[in-house]
Amino acid sequence: MSRRPFSRAAPACAVVLLVLGPGCGGGKTYPVDGQVTFDGQPLVARSAVVVLVPDRARGNATADEPGGTVDSSGRYSVYTKGRRGAPPGWYKVVVTAIGDAGPPPKGPLTHRPTAKSLVPARYGQAGTTDLEIEVVPSPEAGAYDLKLKR
Repeated sequence: MSRRPFSRAAPACAVVLLVLGPGCGGGKTYPVDGQVTFDGQPLVARSAVVVLVPDRARGNATADEPGGTVDSSGRYSVYTKGRRGAPPGWYKVVVTAIGDAGPPPKGPLTHRPTAKSLVPARYGQAGTTDLEIEVVPSPEAGAYDLKLKR
């Protein structure tokens, strides 16, 4: 009977998996749901996305960037690695929304039509957005509502 060369490595691999396993996407997440408004109206766009970027300056060291899409009534829910919710901590909130480019130009087409951003560019990057939330186990009602302005 021959021994497989990796049979001695199996116990060592099991220990590594036990030590590293809990940190590999198995952390606690809490639901993050809310409404996105722009100048007081629900944000409705052909394509709108919310991404939570961990705020390292406020102690959030998670490597995950939870995100989700905004539905036709301006509501969103975020997911982390396929699981609903986000790990606890402070996040900068990035919101992008793309609308139709508008009616096609009259005459010859000299350039490709481009999609139009429906929100100011400052909301599109973690370094410029002023939106931030803290994910907690029991948030107050409306804690994750996002109010964008011109």
